[in-house]
This record gives sequence, structure tokens and C-alpha cells, in this order.
Amino acid sequence: MPGRWRTDTVPYLRGIMDTFNEPTVETVTLCTATQVGKSEAINNCLGYAIAQDPGSSLVVYPTLDLAEYTSKNRLMPMVESSQVLRDRLDIQRTEKLQLQFVGAYVCLSGANSPASLASRPIRYLFLDEVDKYPLFAGEEADPISLARERTKSFRNRKIIQASTPTTERGRIWREYESADVRRFYHVPCPHCGEYQKLIMANIKWPEEVRQAKREARGDPQKLRDAGQMAMVSAWYECPYCGGVIDDSDKLDMLRRGGWVDDRQADAPRHVAYHLSSIYSPFVSFGQMAAEFIESEEYPERLRNFINSWLGEPWRDTRVEVKGQDLLAQTGEYRLGEVPHGVHFLTAGVDVQKDHFWWEIIGWGVGATSWVVDFGRAETWDELLAIVIDRQYRSQAGELMQVRLCAVDSGFRTDEVYQACTAHPDVLKPTKGASHSLGGRFYTVSNLDKEGYAGLKLWITDTDYWKDYLFGRLRRAPGSVGAMHVPVDCPEYWGAHMTAEQKVIERNKRTGAETEVWLKVSQHAPNHLLDCTVYACLMAELCGVRYLVDEQSPEQPEQPSRPQPTGSWLGNRQGWLRR
Repeated sequence: MPGRWRTDTVPYLRGIMDTFNEPTVETVTLCTATQVGKSEAINNCLGYAIAQDPGSSLVVYPTLDLAEYTSKNRLMPMVESSQVLRDRLDIQRTEKLQLQFVGAYVCLSGANSPASLASRPIRYLFLDEVDKYPLFAGEEADPISLARERTKSFRNRKIIQASTPTTERGRIWREYESADVRRFYHVPCPHCGEYQKLIMANIKWPEEVRQAKREARGDPQKLRDAGQMAMVSAWYECPYCGGVIDDSDKLDMLRRGGWVDDRQADAPRHVAYHLSSIYSPFVSFGQMAAEFIESEEYPERLRNFINSWLGEPWRDTRVEVKGQDLLAQTGEYRLGEVPHGVHFLTAGVDVQKDHFWWEIIGWGVGATSWVVDFGRAETWDELLAIVIDRQYRSQAGELMQVRLCAVDSGFRTDEVYQACTAHPDVLKPTKGASHSLGGRFYTVSNLDKEGYAGLKLWITDTDYWKDYLFGRLRRAPGSVGAMHVPVDCPEYWGAHMTAEQKVIERNKRTGAETEVWLKVSQHAPNHLLDCTVYACLMAELCGVRYLVDEQSPEQPEQPSRPQPTGSWLGNRQGWLRR
């Protein structure tokens, strides 16, 4: 907001900034959502140190470029707009990343610059967006350790570290968990006066919105429409009295609120704070609802909602599922049958040196799916007879064939290209990506090999589709979006599907950690898992997200707000499906 700083606009920052001045507190950790003012709180504490208790300061950002940008666009404007800071500034000696003041200096650094992290001693250390720091600063130790080393000679040092969280293994969440005291902001209900922590589970929206979301069935445009309906109709419900709390009530609640400790400690040295975007005076309850509704079906957007809107870590997504658990996902049909609800079939083929594995999946509204058939083929003729010619009879008596089939081109590549060239309407050559595709599900490239003019190669992010697949397998059988298996499904299908698990992998050179799918054993067969992944990709190409139930009623245009009722979202553990 333009103009003079007004703490009353963001009252929850007052307690955070006051803690910076508490003599016994050495470290303040801010684990927050975006747009709640944490960076401004850091800047204000820096300004206080310069004006009231001068000392050497270091401010660390994820990169040097960001440090330069912040110096020019945020810190220097703050100094120039404050009479007391402007009078202390030594403009002749000040540089872009070295601000000189009377009795103090401020060094700005990037976490990727080991030289700037390991020079002069400092009393005040400010670490912003620490979860975006590299694990190592060049060939040196991690940047936080390097920066902390520079404070050792000061018994009255002060450290503020802030970030939007990423995962439970991320720096800010580990620091938050290890604090002597953790604080949450409690506000009073305008109706009953009960003080409470604001949580997502208490944001409500009308039945019309829920119905529109159900009818969207994963359709992005319809989800956006449902989100827009929630934007103008959502409210916050007091869990004590059921009172409807509007956005117009929020600022007064914030001004009457206060921080509450979740654990007791005498003279704590490390105090941590947590804030979600629900508290932000610049974010409405409707915006929170809309973002959740539009994000829930998409893992990458849902993760951003958890991190950036709720200020919570994305829970460790390592998957260790037993084969018998997957076999419990039964539907009321047998292997080779096409159940009610299937609109089309897709297939995936895993090519081996001397044989093939194949799987056929049926798809319905909301990306609900059924394993229809699978097996091993020894020759191309046998395989093509299955994925090109074979017909499957639905429970309604309709004959169906595979619409699209992805064929792995890692082995016998020329043979795969020849088959796909001969059957271009059904067969698509596919290859797993060697690295992340930057949030995309797949990419397409034109083959430049002689004899295959016009043939396209589909490169897919297999880790993404495995996340997608196991998310579907966790849903209860019979629910929208679940994956089902036949009642007579052989046990070896479950063994193939659970041959991999998601683990944390560390880059030996950079130290960076990523979540990847790896085989539990070199000898564990995972061929049908690969087939299923390819079939999922083909369903995406067939437009599975846009399938609708022809009998669904039309979406209401103008939702009305009902009277407060019991929670439909449930508690924190149950409101979010993973």
C-alpha cells in the first residue's frame, strides 16, 4: 500500500517486530504464506536497528540479482522516505549492495555468492526466503551456516529467518519445528467473542458451489466458473457459535487479536511465528475458496496452494503401497469387461527386447478409470491384434476398441516407429523424459529420422503421471476420479504397480534434493506400471478432463448464501484429499 507505514493495517506484524527487540530472543523464525507482510516486517526491523541500535547487518536473498533488485526498489525507497534513516545515510560511500550509515552498514548478499557470505563480522542477520536458497554456496558450506558464522563474535546478535515453506524437510519448517516457542495469531469472533485460530476448514461456500464443482469433473473452465461463484459467496464460519463472518469483519478482528504460544518456555531464545493468507487484509475469504477449488484437481497447483496460501509444507509424498491394497480397489466387473461409465479406452505398451507388456484402461467422467485388460505379448502381430483389432463388450452391450495407445520407444526404436507409422491414428511413440518438464505433463517433438516424416514423438514426465496415478488409486472405489480393478485381478498386477516408490534423492554435486520414483529392487518388475502411465497420458490426449455426464443438471448462475450449518469440510486432517 502507498503512503506511510501503518501497523494497524497488518496488526499481526506488531508482535513479530516487538519480538525482535526482546533482549532474550536471539532468533525469530517466520513461516508464512505469501502476501502477509513478512518481508516488510524484516525491512522494518532492519530500519529499527539502523536508527535505534546501530550495528553491522547482513541481508541474504536467494540470489544476487534479487538482492540488487530489493536494494533498488524496496530498501533505498524505505530509507529515502524516512527522515531518521535518510539523515544517517552516508550517500558518498553507499553502493548498490553496501549501504553505509552513521555507526552501521548493511551488506546485501545472494545465497549463491559465497564471497559475500564469509567476510566481515555482523550483528544483525536477516535471511529472506530461505527455502529458495541453494544447499551449497558454490563449493563452500550451506549459505545459512556461512552467514551464521559471521555473527559468532556478538553476544547480542539478532537473526530473523523467513520463508514460505516448501516441504517438511525444507529449512524453514525444520527451524519452525525446533523453536523454543511457536506462536499463532488468535482473533475474536465478532458474534460470540471466542478467540480462535483462522483455518481453511472453516471457510464455507454454498451448496450451489459444491454442486458446480462436482459437475465440473476436472474441466478447467468449469472449475474456474465454480471458483468464481465461490469468490463472491464464500464466508468464514465461527466453529463456536456458527456465526457468519464476512471480510468486512476481518480487520477489526485482526486489531483485537493477539499471539498465543503453543508451548511454554522461560526466556526463549528462538521464537517462531506462523501465518496463512487467511489473515491477510488483502486476501478475501472468497479468494481463498476460489483458489482451493481451482487447485484441488491439479497436484502442482495444489502444492502451491498449500505452500503459498496456507503457509504449510507439502507433506512428504513418498508412496509405499502394498499390492494387496491396490487389489482392494475393486469394481463390480471382471477382467476383459468394460464397466458402466466408460466413455473410451486407451492403452499403454512397454517394449522389451523380446516381448511386450500391455494394459488397457477405460475412462469415464471426472477421469474415473477402470483397468480393463492387461498381459504379455510375444510378437508384434500378437500385440497389434490386441491394441488395434480387439473389441471389448461393455456391460451395456456396446463393442469398444482402443482409441489411442502409447508405445514405449526405448527399445527396438525403429520397429516402434514403423508400427506407429503404419497405424498413426491409434499408436503414438512415447518416451519418458530424462528430466523434469517444468510443470508440463508432456512435450511433443517431430521425428527427423529418414522414413518417418510427419511422425511425432511424445515425451512424458513419468514422475508426474505416477503421482497422478497413485493419487487416483487412493480414492475410494466408486468415487469420482478413482481407479478400479476387476474382481478377478491377478496378484502380479499389484506387484508390478508397487515395484516403485517415491523417495528423496540428493544430487551429489549440488546437494539439491528432489522427489523421484525409483524401483524398490533391480529385480522388481514394473512393466504394467509403465503401461498404466502411458495409458494415462493417452487419456489426457483424448480429453478425459472434459468428459461430462450428459444427464447432469445445468450449473446455477447465481448462488445464494444459506444459513450457517455444520462443517462439510471436516477437520484439518480430512478437508484436503491427496
